Amino acid sequence: MNQLKKRYPLAILAFFDFSFLNYIIDENPNVSTSRSLFKKSSDSRLSSYYPIVSKFKMLLLRHLKNLPSDAEIIRFLEENDKYAKACGLSPLSIPHESQVNRFKNWGMTPLQLTAVFCFVVAVAIIHDIVDSYISATDSSILESHANPFHKNLIGNCEKCRFSSTCTNPEWVSADVNASYTAKNDEIFYGHKVHSIIDSISTIVMGLFVSTASVHDNPLLIPLLKVVDKIVKFRFQKYTADKGYNDKDNHHFIVEQLNADPVIPHREKTKSSPSADLFIVKDHVLHCSRVNLPLRPNGSDKQQNAIMFRCPNGHDNFSCPYADKCLKPNQNYKTFKIQIKDDLRISGTTSTPKGSLQWKNDFNCRTSVERLYSDNKRVRQLESFFNTNLTSIFSHVVFTFMSHNLVVIFNHFRDTLL
Repeated sequence: MNQLKKRYPLAILAFFDFSFLNYIIDENPNVSTSRSLFKKSSDSRLSSYYPIVSKFKMLLLRHLKNLPSDAEIIRFLEENDKYAKACGLSPLSIPHESQVNRFKNWGMTPLQLTAVFCFVVAVAIIHDIVDSYISATDSSILESHANPFHKNLIGNCEKCRFSSTCTNPEWVSADVNASYTAKNDEIFYGHKVHSIIDSISTIVMGLFVSTASVHDNPLLIPLLKVVDKIVKFRFQKYTADKGYNDKDNHHFIVEQLNADPVIPHREKTKSSPSADLFIVKDHVLHCSRVNLPLRPNGSDKQQNAIMFRCPNGHDNFSCPYADKCLKPNQNYKTFKIQIKDDLRISGTTSTPKGSLQWKNDFNCRTSVERLYSDNKRVRQLESFFNTNLTSIFSHVVFTFMSHNLVVIFNHFRDTLL
């Protein structure tokens, strides 16, 4: 039992059936069942045509064994024959790292890799490993290793002989998909992974990868739709932090998923110090001083409020009280009126916001934070040197797929003995 716990990566690669990959990813037509070895004219090492399953297992191996880079996969296989055989390789013909990189970068499309990921999730669902009680959603920043200040010329400027003296050349960072974001008064440059997990088993159910500047809130509903429509699974409750506090998110969970949202709301909009300057007349907000209707001025979706502006300046109207109401260089005064939303503020009848049950459910959200922390520490989630967004997506998917396989393995460990 202790030996199996120690060598669980070997057990996962050797015992799990990965033949389903052949239905998703096209096999190399040169791969033969005989696995014959040959020598290339440009290389003295023995080579072979490596099947899809073998290359896929090699990429999983990096995260299962916490190897610091893709190049370390080859070194590890050359020193460990058992792992080479578990990957379906001959110890005499371990592939060059370039073949692993080509497969990771171009051997699978993001759609194919997503299909493989969903298949692993489906295995966890079929065997009742996933618990339907509560999910947790959050995001984590993945810092880019590219230097944001090292930029290259692009387009026609790249070959133009006058680019060095041009007043407005076109420059781009080496990592064109990375962006800046701020968190806890710190500036980060890179990408962001958004995921939804089962809080009980910690199985990762769905994920997105974006630039770091993308806000969490707009991606909650797409994540929920991935789990609902593609994986075909629903939870009784969905928890997330204040970053996902939006009335659309609450109503989607209740009305479309028939579940309870466990999302804390932001503090209510502070009462406007100028609240005495407007009145309601015939269901329309009016300025109390000039008795003219206030003008619509957009909305604040974060605080679920609608905004208005005073009539000063509208239709050439000059307010006689402007010097008293307006600040210097201010053309008009704005008002923010919060819309009452009982669902967002009070929660559902089965899980009222602020109740002991709601607080206990909300504490389950920390499972997704631990997931990010653990996978950065023991599965190299943040250790990538690619600037290609497809490669970064592949890296994240393989990390979480490895995590899911470990959870599944732990469930079946007694059966494997």
